[in-house]
Amino acid sequence: MSGWLAARSEAALLLGLTAAGLALFIGPLFLGPSFPQPEVLFSALVAVSALVVVGVALQTHRLSTRLLAVLAALVAIDATLRLVIVIGLLGFSPIFFLIIAGGFVMGPSFGFASGALTLLLSAVLTAGLGPWLPYQMLAAGWVGMGAGYLGRLTRRSTSPWAIALLCLYAGAAGFIYGLLLDLWEWPLLVAAGSSPLSWVPGAGAAALLRRFSGFYLATSLAYDTFRAAGNLVLIAVLGPAVIRALDRFRRRFLLDWAEPGMPPELAPAKIPADVRTPA
Repeated sequence: MSGWLAARSEAALLLGLTAAGLALFIGPLFLGPSFPQPEVLFSALVAVSALVVVGVALQTHRLSTRLLAVLAALVAIDATLRLVIVIGLLGFSPIFFLIIAGGFVMGPSFGFASGALTLLLSAVLTAGLGPWLPYQMLAAGWVGMGAGYLGRLTRRSTSPWAIALLCLYAGAAGFIYGLLLDLWEWPLLVAAGSSPLSWVPGAGAAALLRRFSGFYLATSLAYDTFRAAGNLVLIAVLGPAVIRALDRFRRRFLLDWAEPGMPPELAPAKIPADVRTPA
């Protein structure tokens, strides 16, 4: 029962964060440039949400304090990689590899925190603070979270079919990450009605979809293709070895909490026949 409650509490929290995050991405489609952009507040809320997710995972024994050290190490390594390669090669960046591999092994809470905190730390190191940061944190967090659920589905297997499935997920995540960020910036950074591809206030859903599709194909598809291909290649080449290494840490540092069984009934004491109570 405790395992069931732990899974449900974790899933409910991640679902609530996802719903709130989607509202941030969809809001600009309706309000355009008038949508508020307090980037410091939004970034802080996402960071606090990631810490809350980790806290719930600790309380429900989905994570341990020792695995928090693994999380901190992966975030630091990933942020350093982004410090070296800020933009990447035509859209490709190696930071998603550890986010996906870590989430796959450690679970959705670990994956969400890894993605969100990696983008936050890398933004601080590269002076990349701006209105885009909370959206990058959310999108990267969702990439890690999805990898965590995929890891549960495949039982963190490194079999060829599981790695092939993870490769497909990594490729799809490269496109989805770019789509989400374009969805946010399209109404805010492109002048309304300035071209057939720009956002138009009051347009219907079909018109917005047509304009956004043209905008994405013209500006981002090639860029996101390199990101997706890079993710896929890194998972295919380095994924099995890194996943096995992380799984060793997980099995070593994470205790399996189980309900204590009932103590066996004590057998009645046998008193030897030659023992007599004193008169």
